[in-house]
Formats: sequence, C-alpha cells, structure tokens
Amino acid sequence: MGFDAVKLALSLCPLPSRDCRYDGVVIPALPMSMSMPSTPAFSPRLPRRLLGLLLTLGLVGCVGRGVHHKARGNVLFHNGDIAGAIVEYRAALAAAPGDAGAYTLLGNALFEQGQYEPAAQAFQGALTRDPQAREARRGLATCQLRLGRTAEAEAGFAALIKSHRGDYEAEAALGKLLLARGDLDGAEQHFREALRWVQNDPPTLYALGLALARKTEQAQALEIFGRLDGAAPGQPYAAYGRAVTYARSGRKEEALQWLGRALERGVDSLDEVTSDPDLASLRDDPRFGSLVAEARKRAPPRPTKKGPL
Repeated sequence: MGFDAVKLALSLCPLPSRDCRYDGVVIPALPMSMSMPSTPAFSPRLPRRLLGLLLTLGLVGCVGRGVHHKARGNVLFHNGDIAGAIVEYRAALAAAPGDAGAYTLLGNALFEQGQYEPAAQAFQGALTRDPQAREARRGLATCQLRLGRTAEAEAGFAALIKSHRGDYEAEAALGKLLLARGDLDGAEQHFREALRWVQNDPPTLYALGLALARKTEQAQALEIFGRLDGAAPGQPYAAYGRAVTYARSGRKEEALQWLGRALERGVDSLDEVTSDPDLASLRDDPRFGSLVAEARKRAPPRPTKKGPL
C-alpha cells in the first residue's frame, strides 16, 4: 500500500491531527505536537473505499478503548474505588464521546459521591445521545430530587413511566413525590400501578397504606397493612400503619394499642414518632408519652426511618 495503514488508522484515535466525525461520533483533535509525525496525512488521491476502511478501523480502535475503560471503571466501582471509576469513565468518553452508556456510568459514579449536579449533567449527556436511555432518565430524575427540584423530578419520573411501561420503581418514586405534596389520589394511583408489577413490595405497600389512611379509607388501608404484615413479618411497619389509620379515623384506643405493638417490634426513630402529624390526635393522651418513654428505655434511638420509605 506504500504506507503503514494500521498506523494511519490508529492515528484517528486517540491522537487525530484534526477533528473528524464518523457515524455521529466526533473524534476530537489534539495539539499537533502530540500527533504522530511518522504517519502520513490523508490525501485526496487515496481511494474512497480505502478512506472508509481506515475510518472504520480508527473508530473500532476508539470504541475498543472506550469498552476497555468502561470495564476497568466497572471493576473499580464494584470494589468501592469510586474516584478511580470516574477517571476511567471519563477516559471512555474521551475515546468514544458518543457513548451514552459511558455517560450513564459516569453519572452513577458521581451520584455515589454525592456530586448530584455533575451527575445530572452526565445523565443529561446520555439522554442527549440516546433519548431512550432508561437508567439515565431515572438517574437524572433522582438527581433532581436530591437537588430539591421536585417539579423536575416529577416530570422526569413521569416521562420514564410514559416511555417504559411497567417501571415499578418510577411509579413508586412518583407516588412518593405526590404523597409528600398531598396529592393522595395521584399517589394512590401510582402505588397501585407499581404493585401490579411487584405485588408485595414492602415500601410500596406501606406508602399505599399511608395514602389510604390519610384519605380516611380505613378498610382499604387496613387491608393493605395486612398484606404488609405478610410481606414483612415481624417488622413494625404494618403495626405502625394500623396505628396511623386508627388515629386518623378518631379511634384512639385501637391506635394506641397498635402503636404499642409497633414500638415493641423496634420502631427506633422515636423523635419522628413524637412529631409525626399522622399521630397528632394521640399526643395529648398521657399513654402516648408513656409508650414512647418505655421504647426509649428498651433501645436508644438509631438513625433509621420509622417506615420503609
């Protein structure tokens, strides 16, 4: 051929002498001092088929490097070296800037470090390149939630549900957002849809029961908390949910009875229990304070939630 074709192909990645685009992927140029002086430049006299072959070889080299960096990043991530994984995912993107999967992996790693804004940008980068990237859309919505942008988070989870029917995690997440802002009907709808796909998911059962209790749909709430008892036997959440249901229905005796059972089973976020608005009707009763005091003696509070939300 008169020149080293392999060296010419490899010169496209990672050291091209000028920006080039192939199949939607931009391969950025590096300073001329970093290029390969022994490699001849493209000539318009080279046959078109040969140019296409060389471009393909160059792209395969880029993609291969990108896959290599992603694999290394995944190993590091799995072993807890999140910073090292981030370096590898960025290297993967340098080799293959159009790789939506690499953007998603980078977003996951940044999220793990609590860098929610950069993570959101990485997930958006994935969606720009692949609007159907499911995990990127989920990651972006979750970042928005952590950043306090609840409207954007709601929109993100709603878009995920629209594009990927049966995503129970998105249904449950949107339901919890709606529950938090008092849209009880909307929350119930999404919790029930989530439970169509994962029938006895304890956190979703608890959240649905809570929504029904707040709607004073007592019979339905108690039925859901009965299912929760079967899904998470021995745990305090179903008993606590029954206490909330009876407290919101004005049935103080039953509420205190079930609250006592929940505390015996190990509800340990006692500060949250004493400030829970769902139990407001019980706080004036001296038995409420006694139950909490006894629970404090049995086990000091630990930094966990009172319910599986």
